[in-house]
This record gives sequence, structure tokens and C-alpha cells, in this order.
Amino acid sequence: MMMRAMVRLAAGVSLLALAGPALAQGATPVAGDQAVAATGAGDAGAIDDIVVTAQKRLESIQSVPIAISAFTGATLIQRQIEKGIDLQLAVPNLILVGNDRPTLRGIGNNAISSTAENGTATFTNGAYVGGRPENEFYDLARIEVLRGPQGTLFGRNTTGGAINVVTAKPTSELGGRISATYGNFNSVKVDGAVNVPLGDVLQERVAGYYLRRDGFTVNEFNGHKIDSRDQYSIRSSTRLVVGDDTEANLVVQYYSESDSRSRENKRLCKATAVLGCSPNELGFDSPNAQATVFQRLLAGFFTGTVFPAGGNIYAGAPNPTDLRRVAADTDPTFKADELLATFEVVHKFGDYSLTSLTGYSRATTEANTDYDNAALPFRFLKPITYEASRGNIVTTDQLLTTDSFIAKGHTFTQELRLASNTGKAFDFTVGGFYLKSSGSASFEIWHPALELAAIAFGLPPASRHFINESPKSTTESYAAFGEAYLKLSERTKVTAGLRYSHDDKFIRTRSILLAPPPAFTEASTASGRVTGKIAVDYKADFGFTDESLLYASFAHGYKAGGLNPGSNVARTFKPEIVDAFEAGIKNQLAGRTVQANFTGFYYDYKDLQLGQRINGGAVTSNGSARILGAEAEFLWVPTRAFRANLNLSYLDTRINSFLTVDAANPAQANPNVPPVVITPAVTIDLGGNELPYAPHFKVNAGAQYTLAVGGTGWNATLRGDYTNQSRYFAREFNTPNDRIASWSLVNALLRFDSPGDRYGVELWVKNIGDKANITNSIIEDAQVGSYRNVRVLEPRTFGVTARANF
Repeated sequence: MMMRAMVRLAAGVSLLALAGPALAQGATPVAGDQAVAATGAGDAGAIDDIVVTAQKRLESIQSVPIAISAFTGATLIQRQIEKGIDLQLAVPNLILVGNDRPTLRGIGNNAISSTAENGTATFTNGAYVGGRPENEFYDLARIEVLRGPQGTLFGRNTTGGAINVVTAKPTSELGGRISATYGNFNSVKVDGAVNVPLGDVLQERVAGYYLRRDGFTVNEFNGHKIDSRDQYSIRSSTRLVVGDDTEANLVVQYYSESDSRSRENKRLCKATAVLGCSPNELGFDSPNAQATVFQRLLAGFFTGTVFPAGGNIYAGAPNPTDLRRVAADTDPTFKADELLATFEVVHKFGDYSLTSLTGYSRATTEANTDYDNAALPFRFLKPITYEASRGNIVTTDQLLTTDSFIAKGHTFTQELRLASNTGKAFDFTVGGFYLKSSGSASFEIWHPALELAAIAFGLPPASRHFINESPKSTTESYAAFGEAYLKLSERTKVTAGLRYSHDDKFIRTRSILLAPPPAFTEASTASGRVTGKIAVDYKADFGFTDESLLYASFAHGYKAGGLNPGSNVARTFKPEIVDAFEAGIKNQLAGRTVQANFTGFYYDYKDLQLGQRINGGAVTSNGSARILGAEAEFLWVPTRAFRANLNLSYLDTRINSFLTVDAANPAQANPNVPPVVITPAVTIDLGGNELPYAPHFKVNAGAQYTLAVGGTGWNATLRGDYTNQSRYFAREFNTPNDRIASWSLVNALLRFDSPGDRYGVELWVKNIGDKANITNSIIEDAQVGSYRNVRVLEPRTFGVTARANF
């Protein structure tokens, strides 16, 4: 049904295209997804292909048998795609969990383990060094989003797909650009790039940006605006050209941030006995204190000394009913920095090329939050002295509590590959890959109840707050891969590839909660897997299309397994496996003024990694699921002045039989014991449930029109974009509180460009309806009442941007 509807829609778009030239006349070309051709007769439109590296070689996007969404640097600016939050609006079946972890076609990261990795990997210039998708995009050549397993050439952890961010290269021309933006929330952003040729051999490009704005959320307790931004990044790109056959590109990028970015935006809870918050209803209450460990510790051991008889730590705690307003006695703080580098050397000899690609990244993150998300009216009977946050000793009758997440890590990768480009019946790519990464992470909670209890129990200072720490975790991976391209005829080609990947993982970890510090638990695991793909594509001549490519493929994808150190349930969890069957057609019609691409797919999702919270801890287990879906992408350029795009996607996911425990299940809690104790475990079957973050439907539509401004030589472009996404679930349990309601978004801009695009001014607005769309929900532990922390898309923002090219 879905594919039939898409075909009918394509036919409708084609018919409209035949009448399109009557809609707009007389404007100059406009750059875009596939740049409007600068040549051609009169005002007729045409679509040029983007050149992508989806198969680690330069190819037209319409000739690659892979479902790809690609955006040039010009398109990113035109469609206001400034960061990952915006990218998810423009790509079928892409959603960002927490606005920083990409999930494609329902595959991302559902594990709870510091040794787990995302199933949709992020690359920079083809190197597996990641990058922060929540940060600003700047000075890019393009972004390529490859949907479906990419386990042959891109490797491990691409069961969902791959996102490749390609930075702009230096050129042989002296010049640059600069832009300055001012918007509401006192938003100031400056970004630019300078290109400096240093002779015929050496070229240099320096780019960067700075962003500062007030927060989108108001803390009513102190009047501060939180979830602000104060960040910058700078990038050096150096290009060395040695003759006609050898080229080297070194990219070094540094990023820094220090502000009040919030991990989540709002606490939601409908208070109820036993669990603290209802598992079936959300509201603006605080948890029922009697269901929390902290209330029971204070009331059970300190009533009459520092805790008032009948006291309730959450009594009267405000929680504003506006999703963009909170009441917390401490503001969040966020610090991060990242150094990222890629170094690519390409040497050509005849019809062959040898490529060395090196990647390196080093990053640190520290996020601090008010742990109870509340400004508590509660007061102790007398002032007490305790540690309210790391190194912050206070003497007060207030109950102050914070949590901290700290992570450090670095990654080194090396890839070497040999490729042929004979243009004959057979070509190939072969290579090897190596990765080594190490890091540390800790999550800590400071609460006076924990400190008072630890002192009363005679525990050492290290036990006076909760800590889950992994001072060392490492991954070492290597792979060998090859892909062959066999032309059976001028129209038919077969692509076949294999890859062997091997992963060794190690972790040292421990948790401290009201007990003497235990010895660190060490665990390691090793796994290897052969992955690969086979695809057949056929260049069809239907008569009514200018160009068509039909393709069908099978891919076997692999995501590395990991460790559950200290778990009595399972010490390790298996690698994820996806067997993906896909078929599609890519078309250009109506004199190449219409592009219509369709994809259908079915996944057999084996050993799905699902993280479960059990007995106050976390363990990741393996299940299975099936996924099927369809996608359609349209681009229509009937004239040089008008262009429109439309993306549609459908997704249906089902978990197979999987027995587990939901800590938020009312049957789990025993009202006579602290909620950390679960007696007995109540198992439920997730069979038939949907995967998290897998909406059934998604629509993205946009259009722009350019016209001349009188006889000034200036052009004006008006553009609008609309996105609608159906409801989905934040957890695999699919409870009423897991449900994320459908949401939509409308953006618009008006741009003026001078002759030759020397100068430009842009008036823009995002989220015109100022909708508070919840996109993510995290359930907190039963020990603190099982409340939900939700993330909300940005409110209505608007401003003006001035640009200059030189």
C-alpha cells in the first residue's frame, strides 16, 4: 500500500513538472541539494547530481545502488540545517535520541553499557572518529546519510547506516566568506572561512564559528535562563598537491563549549504510592517521597535529630506546567572539548589508486545537573555540613543534591585501501582497517541522605556519595575488506563485498552505594564476524524517464558486542546482526527536472542489544526483531527559479518474544521494602512491541521561489519547510508513559542576494508555531521515584543573518 501510494505520488509530481515552467520565470540559478544547472536554454530547470563517496569512490548519487540522502554546503544553508537536530528533519527514517545519538530505520543504541556503541556511525571525511552531531555544522562540502547496513566498506557498527560529514577542501583561489547572525534569546553567531593558496603545491583553508545565546528554559527558582550555548570551533584544512598523481589532505579541528546545556529539559511525574510516579500517566507532580530511597534513609535513621517527624522531602516542591520552565535549586553546567584530525593521502598510478586514511580524536565532557530536578521547600531541623557537589562543602538546612557525568576518551584509526578505476567490466576496492580507543567515564550522585547514612554506618569518605566509575575501557579492532564491481552488460552491474572484523574489548569498573568501596571488576570479550553485501543494479529505459536505476541488495551487518561487568545475569552481550533485504529505483524524469527515488526494505534483526534496569543495576541482553519499511525522496526543479522537495518514510518494527523485567512495572515494587529490592522479579514478554524511536510515518516538504528585485540586480528567495513525524515510543516496553506524541515543525526564510552573490541578507524563523515538541524521554531509577526526564525541541527562534563573500 505504501509503495503504491508513493508511485502514484511520483506520477503526480511528474505531471506537475510538465506544466512547471509556467509557474516561475526570469530568475537566476539557485544552488541546492543537486545544484540547478547553470547551463541550458532559457529558464528551463535541470538537476545536477551530487557526487558522493558512498562506495569509497567518487560517483553520482543516482548511480549508486544505496539509499542515500546528500546535502551540499549550499543546501545546508538554504534549508537551515545547522546541526544534527535539523538534519533529522530532512532525512527519511532518521531520528536523534537525546538530540545527539542518531537512529536510522529504528537502529541506534538501545544498550546500557559503556562498552556499547551506536548502530548508526558518524564519520568525518570518511574516518571513523565520530564528532558531536549536536554541534553546529560549518564550512562543509556535503553531508552524506547512507541508510541501511554499510558493513563492507564503512565497517563495524553501521547496522543502521552511516553519516559522513565531509569538510570543505582548500582551493587554488584566494578568497573566503563571513556571516554574522543575531536572533532572539540574544543569540549571536559568527562563522566564516578563508582560503589561502600558498603556491601551486600547497593550499590552506581556515574556518570556524562562535555561538552564544541565552537559554531556552527558565529556572523559576533563581530567574536564570538555562540550556544556553557558549561554544566555538576552529578548523585548519591543508592540501598538498604533488604533481598530477598524489594529493594529501590534513584536517585538524578543535571544539570547546562551556555553558548550561541541559541533558534533559523537564521532569514529568504523576505522583503515586509504591513506585513514586505513575507508570501510565504523566503530570507535573514530584515523586511520592515514600517510594524513594532517600526519604526512607532520612526518615528511618535521622527522625528527631536532623529530619522532622513526618517530614516529606518533596512536599510543596514546585514543578511549573510549562515545558520550558523548571524550578531547581542548582543550574546545569556543561563543559566539553574535542580535538579531531583526519589525514588522507591518495596516490594514483594508471587506473589504480592507493589511499591511506588516518583519524584521531580526543574528547572530554563534564555535565552537572540538579539530581532531584527540584527546588525543595523542605528544611532540616538544623543546618548540617555535607558535600553538595564535587568539592563543594556546604553548611545549610537546605537539601541540595547534584549529579555529574564525566567522560574522557581518544580514538585512533588507520585505513589503507587499493582501488581500481578501469571503467571496464571489472573494478574493485580492497583494504584493511585498524582502530584503537580508550576512555574513562563516571556517574556520581551527591545527596545528604547518602552522606549522613554513610557516616552513621561508619563507612569511609569514598562511600559518602554514589559513584559508578569505569576508569579504563578499551577497544581494539581490525578488519580486512574487499568489494568488487562486475559489469554484466552496459546496463547491468553486480556489486559484491566481504569484510572480516574482529573486536577486543576490556573494562575496569565498580559501583559504590552505602558500602565499603569494592575492588574493581575487570572483564574482557573478543568477537569476530564476517559481513558483506551483494547488489544488482540495472539501468532501465522505460521511455517516460530520462534515466532510471533499479537495484536489489542483501547486506549482512554487524555491531560489536560488549560487557556487563559484575552482572550475575550475563557477563557479556552478543554482537548485533542485521540481515537486510532492500530494493529500490532511482529516476530522473521530465527533462531531468524531476528526481524520484523509492526504496523498500526488510530487516531480520538478530541479537538486538536491549539494556534493562534490574535490581537497581543495569544489564544489556540480546533479543531479536524484524523491521520493514519504505522511503521516497522527490526533487522538482521545473525552472531555474523554483524548486521543491518532498520526503516520505514508513517504518514498521516488531520485537520478537523477549522476556525481561520493567522496573517501572507496578507489580515489581514491594511497598514493605526499599524499591532497590525486587521480590520476586516479575517478567513480561515484549513480543509484538515496537522498537524505541521508530515512528511509523514521517513527511518532510519544502519549496523555494527566487525572483529578481526590480532592476537592482538583486534576487529574493522565499523558502518554507514542513516536517511531521508520527508518534513513537521511548522504550521497548511501549507503556503509555513511553509514548512520544506526534509532532510537526514549520520553518521559513527570506533571503536577498546581490549580483554575483557578493553579499546576502537573510531573515529566518524556525518552529513558527512555537511548539514544545517532546522528542525524547528517559526513565529514572525506581530508587528516586521512576519519574521521566524529557527533551523538548527548540522553541520559536528568529533572526537576521548577513553574509559576504570575498
